[in-house]
Amino acid sequence: MRLLLATALLLSSAMLGACSSPMSQSTAPTAQTAANTAVTAVRDASATATASATAPAVSIKPQTAMPDISSPESALKSALEQNILYMGPFTPYTGSKARIYGSTANGCIAGAASLSDKGEDFQLQRWGRNRHYAHPLMLQYLADLRARTAQFDLPPLVIGDLSQRAGGPYAYSNHSSHNTGLDVDLPFIFAQPRLSAAELNNPRDNYIVQGQKVRESFTPEIATYIKLAASDPRVDRIFVAPMIKKHMCALYEQDEYNGFLRKLRPWFGHRAHMHVRLNCPSDSPECVLPQPIPEGTGCGYEVDSWFLPPPPKSQQVAAKPKPKKELPAQCPLILLQYQQQ
Repeated sequence: MRLLLATALLLSSAMLGACSSPMSQSTAPTAQTAANTAVTAVRDASATATASATAPAVSIKPQTAMPDISSPESALKSALEQNILYMGPFTPYTGSKARIYGSTANGCIAGAASLSDKGEDFQLQRWGRNRHYAHPLMLQYLADLRARTAQFDLPPLVIGDLSQRAGGPYAYSNHSSHNTGLDVDLPFIFAQPRLSAAELNNPRDNYIVQGQKVRESFTPEIATYIKLAASDPRVDRIFVAPMIKKHMCALYEQDEYNGFLRKLRPWFGHRAHMHVRLNCPSDSPECVLPQPIPEGTGCGYEVDSWFLPPPPKSQQVAAKPKPKKELPAQCPLILLQYQQQ
């Protein structure tokens, strides 16, 4: 433990030197080398270390539960086990009164906390009313992400939809998730210059890809932002457009710490924002774990397959109706309780 603490301090000093440059292929060599050296020391001191600094990228096993994030040292260790280089401040999660029931696509939350941008440098988009509630774990993640992006000289963030006060399905929205306070939409824009109230109340999308083309709006700062968002042991996955995933693979697949690429999951839409989903917190046993992500970075054929024409159908098959979702038994009462307040 003493060695872990000492090397964590070494990492912190290395990060301060690294924070003057964006986290991209143009990162200053001296700062990156110092950070890598510190992380290698921690990794070598851990009994669960999986590779040396010169070894090829390790095969990451599917994650099915939240790793230990009860201290900065354990979070750093968990990140390294996922082949992720976590850089910046980390807020440990030691529990809360909030409880999640069900899955992010079919669930609810009791005790969600609200996020406000009053007096803050970040700004909140308002796609609808009362959409800025979340589990405390998510609020800690966003606070740390804002601090980390600031250290890398990125402008203040703009934050989109979170969850409703009691979670549950959105009304009058195309969201099929955001039910449990573990999801957030992060648009590919920044709060510099400051957005007006009209711009926040009537958000406009910034599409950074179009089909199989990368647009000029996919700047190095946006790539750094995506990498920092995914380089966190609390993150289960991040949904992005297939071309965003492909471009991030082109930028970072050869990096030593490329485990964050595995968390970038291509999905329809998501050309103007990334949809971040955290894993279930350890103190919500009724929270339904998501399906584990396959091993590997997801680059190569896995992402290229999104751009292949669909196979010909031998015959027309009628689509089966989806079964109606039934919320967990605790949710109707929780939703009713908050509706009456």
